[in-house]
Amino acid sequence: MIFYFKLQYKRSIRSLREFGLNPFLGVILIFGLFVLLSNLLFKRISHPQYIYVVLAIMFTFPLGNAKRNEFLKNIFLNNEYRKIRLVENMLIASPFVFFLALQHFFILSLTALICGMLSSLYNEWGKSSFVIFSPFSKEPFEFTVGFRKSYWLLAILYILTIISISVGNFNLGVAALLGVMLVCMNFYSITEPIFYVWIYTQQPKYFLIGKVKTAMLYSISLVLPLMILLSVFYPAKVFIILGITLIGLLYIAMSVVAKYTNYPAQINLLQIIKLGAGVIFPPFMLIIIPHFYLQSIRKLNVYLK
Repeated sequence: MIFYFKLQYKRSIRSLREFGLNPFLGVILIFGLFVLLSNLLFKRISHPQYIYVVLAIMFTFPLGNAKRNEFLKNIFLNNEYRKIRLVENMLIASPFVFFLALQHFFILSLTALICGMLSSLYNEWGKSSFVIFSPFSKEPFEFTVGFRKSYWLLAILYILTIISISVGNFNLGVAALLGVMLVCMNFYSITEPIFYVWIYTQQPKYFLIGKVKTAMLYSISLVLPLMILLSVFYPAKVFIILGITLIGLLYIAMSVVAKYTNYPAQINLLQIIKLGAGVIFPPFMLIIIPHFYLQSIRKLNVYLK
């Protein structure tokens, strides 16, 4: 068991180095982002402690991937396997557990830990043959793949919007609306094979414009029900809703053009920092989006003419 965790540690260090980041600085950066985002969640949203418990459970579930666990079962004895699953789930849940404790939510902290431990018993993640219908199959690849992987998260955000209306918490509804946009933005974090780009007989600029148009259309179709609900129940906040939606659409456009800045490789650390700057301070996007667009044009010129 100790060998397994040593191996995972070495893999994590190697991944950070391949990402172009010093491992020590990488750990500090990840820790800092976790604390920053956690504090923002607790300051901006009502009853964030319950969302935090859900997040702790959600982050442990991917460890229950069926193929991954079948591989582990073939290597380790059953007792060792169970210990590994339990310890790694506790490690993943521990940041959420400690932060809840620091916020004096001791019962919920214990609940998050217990739920994280119990989720180690579930090892069928991704095994189901059920394939959810995707309304975005006409224009693959990002929304088709992303929607089928994230439909459950979108459902949670829709439910949060309904809860925000029922308890009269507009900020929670706006957070859910922006959350849907960020999920759509994340669809463009996966780089498709070169063949998926090469088949387009277009100049790079038309390819990118088409990608952005598709992203806008599909994103609006996902957030429109939330916009209508929030506008009906909070009519005085319509301009805020429209403003948040516009910012979210700019986030998505930025992620589309950023995706191809280092194509066919994933975007690098510097580009992620630029993306983060645009998300944190939206006016930066007026500079970042054209910058990413020009970089992507140069990269796509190799594959599109």
